[in-house]
Amino acid sequence: MNIQKALAEFITFGEQRVDAISVIISTPAKESAPIYTLTKPVLIHVLTRCVSNEIELDDLELWANVVDSRDDIDSGEYEGVIFALSNSEQMGELDRQKLEKLLALLKE
Repeated sequence: MNIQKALAEFITFGEQRVDAISVIISTPAKESAPIYTLTKPVLIHVLTRCVSNEIELDDLELWANVVDSRDDIDSGEYEGVIFALSNSEQMGELDRQKLEKLLALLKE
């Protein structure tokens, strides 16, 4: 699996996510041009799956931390959302009610 496929699997919580994590960990992301762009439909899909208990809140926070820390992932348009999801110390504890509010804002 190449890094682009690994990022796509990880970002979408795909079936090969565990294998993707190994590839991502072994591939440095610093000073790399973005090769994956986080889109609104993908972000909405991930948040919806979390609200419906398919994805654990802790996994979502880890996901957001990885998205935020990788230079090869372009999340610029949703940087505020990613920041909120990955910084519970500053933004408050994540819960499904907050995610539902975020989803409503994204769907506007």
